[in-house]
Amino acid sequence: MKTTIKRATVRLAAVAAAMLLLVVGCRKDEEESTLTVTDSEVAGLWVKSGSQEYWRYRTDHSGVTWDEADDISEQESNLTYTWSISGAVLTHVFSGAQGNQAVPKVYTITAISGSSMQWKDDYGMAYTLKKVQEK
Repeated sequence: MKTTIKRATVRLAAVAAAMLLLVVGCRKDEEESTLTVTDSEVAGLWVKSGSQEYWRYRTDHSGVTWDEADDISEQESNLTYTWSISGAVLTHVFSGAQGNQAVPKVYTITAISGSSMQWKDDYGMAYTLKKVQEK
């Protein structure tokens, strides 16, 4: 009898834990999906906090990134991309050197203002960028 009660308790605890994860997971998705970012909010020149890594988002949806710590300027950079925004999902598509393969990189914007943008990548790494120049 004790074994049956113990098994039932373990099963009940497992079901409760699964339901909690489901509710928390859905709540997180709902929070992320409520942010809608516009092209004009993204367009401009941004620098990643704590670095010399720059991201330029042009209004024609082209862009370029470079790192001045590597002694590379915007004009010298060959890291060009096209970008798009859908809700809070910011997608960069880089042109590859081998056979012009498109290489997408997706970020989820978690917060944005006129001077700051926070995003996270597919691996959960979070970054903050500061706007340094308007479009």
